[in-house]
Amino acid sequence: MSGTGHGLVLAAVTRGGAAQAARLAAAWPAAELIVPARLAPRLAELPNPRTAVESGALGAALGERFRLPVTQLVCFCSVGATVRLLAPYMGDKARDPGVVAVDEAGCFAVAVIGGHLGGANAWAQRVAGELGATPVVTTASDSAGLPAVDLIGREQGWRVVASRAALRRAAAALVNGEPVALVEEDDAWRPAAATPPPGNLDRLSHPRHLAADAYAAVLWVRAQAPPEEWQARLGERLVRYQPAGVGA
Repeated sequence: MSGTGHGLVLAAVTRGGAAQAARLAAAWPAAELIVPARLAPRLAELPNPRTAVESGALGAALGERFRLPVTQLVCFCSVGATVRLLAPYMGDKARDPGVVAVDEAGCFAVAVIGGHLGGANAWAQRVAGELGATPVVTTASDSAGLPAVDLIGREQGWRVVASRAALRRAAAALVNGEPVALVEEDDAWRPAAATPPPGNLDRLSHPRHLAADAYAAVLWVRAQAPPEEWQARLGERLVRYQPAGVGA
């Protein structure tokens, strides 16, 4: 999603919310605005694509956008109202878009749905930056300043190959301070400066250094898959990342 707001949907239900949405719409003219018909005249001067809906139809309009693969939603209403509007359309955390809720006064931008995979955590930061608000991110790894297991290496083109159970187990191990091994090739992982490797993550340059039973989870970042006997031994303790250019 580009910085100009392509794929971004701004939805407001009150006059105060519409005023805050207008501030973002001015910054991101490609963002789509969705408001009740009674509020549409307040946004008439903005160049953004706009949808005005009758009372009661806002949820349906948001639901249509919620199913699109590149959508990011910013709802200018309470977290509770945001959840009620979108609950009928929520399906799978791996596919649901990111959703950010902004309060009436524009004080807080809260990542509500799709924090990691949907991008809501990152968009909460961006929205807060534009509005002069405080970003609110409540996912455990972000709150603790830890890397998100399902996002490690994404900026380097890695692809995660693991079950959800394995991802949950590895994430919990990192958050709970349990020992986790990162078996990498040629120092493959280059973490952002803001998220240095946690103290309970051992970075190992070769599998021969791995004492598998000593770790609650093993993150494998090598072109060659682990031997089958290792995969069987590690089971759901194993999360594999395929570096860019490596086939399945």
